[in-house]
Amino acid sequence: MRAANSRIRAFGLAMLVFHLACGVKENPRPSAEPPDRALFVADSYQFPGETWTEVEDPGEWGWSSAQLAEARADFERLDSAAVMIVHRGVLIASWGEVATRYNGASLRKAFLGGLVGQEVAAGRLDIESTLAELGIDDSSNPLTPIERRARVADLLQSRAAVYLPAIHEAPSWKRFRPERGAHAPGESWFYSNWGFNALGTIFERSSGVSIPRAFAERIAEPIGMEDFRVEDVHYLERGDLSERLQDNDSEHPAAIFMISARDCARFGLLYLAGGRWGDRQVVPADWVERIPRASVETHPALRGDRYGYLWWVSPAESALGLAIGHASIKATGGRGEKIVVVPELDLVVVHRLAGGGVSLASQLRRRFLGAPSVDAEQFNELMRKIVAAHPAG
Repeated sequence: MRAANSRIRAFGLAMLVFHLACGVKENPRPSAEPPDRALFVADSYQFPGETWTEVEDPGEWGWSSAQLAEARADFERLDSAAVMIVHRGVLIASWGEVATRYNGASLRKAFLGGLVGQEVAAGRLDIESTLAELGIDDSSNPLTPIERRARVADLLQSRAAVYLPAIHEAPSWKRFRPERGAHAPGESWFYSNWGFNALGTIFERSSGVSIPRAFAERIAEPIGMEDFRVEDVHYLERGDLSERLQDNDSEHPAAIFMISARDCARFGLLYLAGGRWGDRQVVPADWVERIPRASVETHPALRGDRYGYLWWVSPAESALGLAIGHASIKATGGRGEKIVVVPELDLVVVHRLAGGGVSLASQLRRRFLGAPSVDAEQFNELMRKIVAAHPAG
C-alpha cells in the first residue's frame, strides 16, 4: 500500500510540476481538510466493489449541497445524458442515465492508450519503433518513405504527420487536414484519426489480441466495470456504408466503444490512482505519469489544451484550468463526452451525451442530422460549479 500511495503522490506531483512549468501561480484558495473519516485519510482511495454506492448526504463529506444543486440545475438545462462526480473513489453525486451504454466517440482513444501502456511495459512494443519497422502501411493510400519514419511516440502525441483519409473521420477535421507532406513526423500536431486507428492496428499485432477482448480482460474486468461487454466494442471499416458515403477509406478500422457513465467513472478513478486499482497495478504508473510530461502544444482554437498519450491535458492557464483553478487531464469525445481527472482535488467527473449507437442509422443521423451537444464553454461552466462545491472550493 505504501508503494501504491507513493505512485499516487508521484502522479499528483507530475501534474503539479506541469502546472508550475507553464508559468501559472498556485491557486490561492486554501485547501479544506477533508472530513475525519477513514476513507479520506491522506493518500487513501476507496475503490467500488460490484457497484457504485452514492453517499446519502454530500454535506457530510465536506461538499456543498447547495452548490451541487446549482451544478445539477445546469446539467438539467443542457443536452447532457449523465454526470458522475467521484472524490477519492467516493461517489458524491450521479445524475441522469449513468448505467446506459452510449457511444463513447473519441473516449476510445484514452481506452486504447491504457492498453498500449500495458504492452509497452510488457516489453512487446517500443514507442521509438517506426511505422516502417512495424510494417505499418495503408493499402488505400500507401505511405511515403518520410511518413513511414513516424514513431509510435508520434502517434501517441498525434504528431505523426500522416495526413491521410481515416475511418470515422469527422468532416470538420477533414477540412483542416494539412496537405500531405506539409510536415515531417514529430514536427507538428494534428488530431488525426488515421494515426489513432493505425495505433490500434499496431496494438493488435503486438499483443495478438483484439482491442475488445484485451480491454475486457486487461482493464474492464480488473477494475470491475459493471456494464461493459466484449460485444460493446464495434469495428467501423472502410466497407461500411457510413464510411463509403463520407469517402473515409483506410485499411485501419476504428474500434468504437459503447460504454456507460459509471464504467467511465471507474476508468477515470484508475488514472486518478496512478493506474492502480486496490492492490493491483492495472496500467503502469509510469505510463500514467507520462501523460502531462509528454503532452505537446495543440491548436490555439483549443484554448490552451495540450495532448499527450491519447489524453488531453488542461494546464491551469487553459480554458478549463481557468474555470476550475486547477490542472487536469481529460478523455474527450465529440460534442461533449468527457472523463476529467483533477489530481490536486482527488476528483473525477464524467459527462455523457445520448449520442446514439454504432448502427448505420445512428452513424448517419449523428453525422448528417446532428446529435445532442454540450460545447466547451457550457461544460467548463458546469465544471466550475462542481468544483465550487468541492471541500477545497
